[in-house]
Amino acid sequence: MIVSYSRKFIFIKTRKTASTTVEAVLASGCGRDDVISKSGDEIYPGSNIPIAGRLDPAGAPPSARSRDALRAHRKQTRGARKRGEFYSHMPAAEIKARVDPAFWNEALKVTVERHPYEKAVSQAFYRLHKRNRHGEDFDEFLDRTIRKGGYAGFPMWSIDGTVVVDRFIRHEDLEAELRQVCESLGIAFPAELPRMKMRTRKDTRPAHEILSDEQKRIVYEYCKQDFEILGYER
Repeated sequence: MIVSYSRKFIFIKTRKTASTTVEAVLASGCGRDDVISKSGDEIYPGSNIPIAGRLDPAGAPPSARSRDALRAHRKQTRGARKRGEFYSHMPAAEIKARVDPAFWNEALKVTVERHPYEKAVSQAFYRLHKRNRHGEDFDEFLDRTIRKGGYAGFPMWSIDGTVVVDRFIRHEDLEAELRQVCESLGIAFPAELPRMKMRTRKDTRPAHEILSDEQKRIVYEYCKQDFEILGYER
């Protein structure tokens, strides 16, 4: 999650969509007053992308209010981050509640999305890896993961049933679409995208080949809005 006053954008971080890679690239153009949910020099270990969290802002944030009032708001949001009020996978509604309304209205709101089938399968592999239970049956774990839900994007980037993001970056065309966003924000695009998290997915088949018809039905029921808004096929 990023709230960037210097570049006038908000990044809403979704799950299992290469969102950490996107966050790393966008954070490389942020300034010292910007809020990055995972701040610090070790935010992205192994990445060759420098995090500019302690550098001067790239430009003045757009606001009609006085500089003193804006500084006070920035100080407040930095304090909120330290208190844990800003966190990584933070829904749009919570971000909106913690930032100045004028900034929320002016900022470009960006997120990254992926086909719900792929997200559900990737989430199952990731969670099983974190549990470190190598002997556990993956098919059973996948089925439980799918039935629990928690992989829909709509609750992350909507408020009261209305989509609030201005730009979706598609996982299917990640590099080209992220490059476009960086160009629009004035952020340098890296020579090579970093691989921020180790690969935990053992089965590289497309998700629609892994899921049963019943599992696909369940994913669709959880993610109807994702399918409809983003135009993904069932």
